[in-house]
Amino acid sequence: MKYCIGVDLGGTTVKVGFVNIENAEILVSGSIPTRAPRAAESVATDIVKLIRRLASDSGYAMEGALWIGVATAGIVKNGTVLAATNLGWNNVPLSMLLSRMTGMQVYLANDANAAAYAEALFGVGEGKSTLVALTLGTGVGGGIVINGKIFDGFNGFAAEMGHMIINSGGRECGCGKRGCLEAYASATALVKESRRVMNLYPDSKMWELVGHDADKVTAKTPFDAAKAGDYAALSVIDDFINNLAYGISNVINLFQPSVLCIGGGISAQGDALMIPLRDRVSRLSFGRKNIRTKVTVARFRNDAGIIGASMLGLQEKDKENMSIAEKISENFKIEGEVVCSVPYGNGHINDTFLITTRVNGGEKKYVLQRINKNVFKNPDLLMKNFALVTEHLAKKIKATGGDPKRETLNLIKTFEGSDYYESPEGDFWRMLVYVTGSKCYDKVEEPAQFYESAVAFGNFQRLLEDFPAETLHETIPNFHNTPDRFKNLMAEVERDSFGRLSEVMAEVEFARAREEFAGTLEREHAAGRLPLRVTHNDTKLNNILFDEQTDKPVCVVDLDTIMPGYSVNDFGDSIRFGASTAAEDERDLSLVNFDIGLYELYVKGFIEGTGNCLTEGELRMLPVGAIMMTLECGIRFLTDYLAGDTYFKTSRPKQNLDRCKTQFKLVSDMEANLDKMHEIVNKYAQK
Repeated sequence: MKYCIGVDLGGTTVKVGFVNIENAEILVSGSIPTRAPRAAESVATDIVKLIRRLASDSGYAMEGALWIGVATAGIVKNGTVLAATNLGWNNVPLSMLLSRMTGMQVYLANDANAAAYAEALFGVGEGKSTLVALTLGTGVGGGIVINGKIFDGFNGFAAEMGHMIINSGGRECGCGKRGCLEAYASATALVKESRRVMNLYPDSKMWELVGHDADKVTAKTPFDAAKAGDYAALSVIDDFINNLAYGISNVINLFQPSVLCIGGGISAQGDALMIPLRDRVSRLSFGRKNIRTKVTVARFRNDAGIIGASMLGLQEKDKENMSIAEKISENFKIEGEVVCSVPYGNGHINDTFLITTRVNGGEKKYVLQRINKNVFKNPDLLMKNFALVTEHLAKKIKATGGDPKRETLNLIKTFEGSDYYESPEGDFWRMLVYVTGSKCYDKVEEPAQFYESAVAFGNFQRLLEDFPAETLHETIPNFHNTPDRFKNLMAEVERDSFGRLSEVMAEVEFARAREEFAGTLEREHAAGRLPLRVTHNDTKLNNILFDEQTDKPVCVVDLDTIMPGYSVNDFGDSIRFGASTAAEDERDLSLVNFDIGLYELYVKGFIEGTGNCLTEGELRMLPVGAIMMTLECGIRFLTDYLAGDTYFKTSRPKQNLDRCKTQFKLVSDMEANLDKMHEIVNKYAQK
């Protein structure tokens, strides 16, 4: 396991954690009092002692960490704390100090910037190009991340959004100026304003909530009173949200980030804060429908500092990768001179970069990808599939009057005429034309998107109906062979290597009861009723590019798992994920249900997209495909849990077991609705 050490250095407390770099899981953590103000050498010594104690107690060696990252309050630049009032420091070379004590590489950032970095990499901004984070605490902190890199300005003072002026000559701020956002939208400001209004309204419920002791007022007090309908509290909250909306709208109008997230204790108020805030920000800020900054609550709260700090070394890795990407680009027949390369997209398998070139005063964009050989053992065969399918799609799209430059992926050849480049290090790279004017969604935000995705994947099947699927290579053997997945599960049941079998017997018996069903699709194929087709094998929403203007599907992407298979599997995988009422790892199974309405919407779109290319056997097996893919996925999660969680990434104990349970709950729901599922297919198949 690759892990790093994150240090969250505050004026009151020092928190340290060992963090898994693959999924941002905190493996072990601890804290000590900062006891500021005191000498930096003394604080650094205590930090190192805490790191060594955690290492000793947990078995994670300090020297085994990739690096140490430190998030600290104050102004930071080039490894130096330029000024930190709550620590009593000025011009402290903290990175050098800790590096000398540990013999390790140490990275340093402002704490709000580090929190923003955590959100950008693994939180609500994962996969997005730009993120702004506001932390509402004692003050208002800010952080900006652009293309995977913290933006702190030439002097380290950037992102001090708490000190933008929203009311000239207004309330006095702790910085000495008047009218700062911090004086209106921090937790401190909310407490002060609550106390002021309470004195005007002696009958306010806020008095009752604090036992008539104004010193006990917190930022939560007015929200609790407002929920009870207290007029005074409602006015406090209304003013607070108005002022916060002014500040956020200014930030959006200036940066237009993909995501703006709000952290700090106040963010825990959820909908009571976010619903009116989003409404006001929408009215105050610029943007077009479906192309607006997403305003949301931060994912990480108390752990944001540790996680963000631990990831700081990734910025240096990104710089190295971007330099490599620019050199690799020289092997492809692209137009113009490379002027920029940045990490791109939200994929977890391949390394992807957006390459920008300058051509005759304008720009062209390309997508460069390094194929993950740990996942795809035969990248040369993968690329043969990729090239054959995209060439076929381009011809069909052109023949029907479409735009093959936008409606399918287009490979750029190397100077040697190959579809990929193999570097001296043995890495496989490919270059694609960037699909201009497109966007993608990470999850279904409204039912129409689910329908449109069904049309897109159905059309994908139609365009490839005359492609000889048997000529493609099976790059991941038995990927959707459910009987084979069942055998793997039984082998793990027999081994029980981690002693987990006793707690999952109900799930094992659930799978055993469906052993005969697991072979249904293979029997249908053997009988000639289920044809072999070109299948995508990862039919989720974010593998479709939508047009920015029309919000209609443009292009199906992520073709690495293109293989021979069954159309009903592609259909079923979409239903498994998209027609569920809960998250894939939901622990409360009462929230997990099969949404027959969403199922019908997808059936309608998929059949419309496929035209008349599906056979009677395929149409009859569509509901079976939905159950099969859900059962297979549950079996895979259960197998991995018994094997010690080695395949699927997890961020908490028993996550794979929870995933298995949600899938099996959906299987039960689908089985109970099987007759209705068939009726719905028949309804649209006859149109």
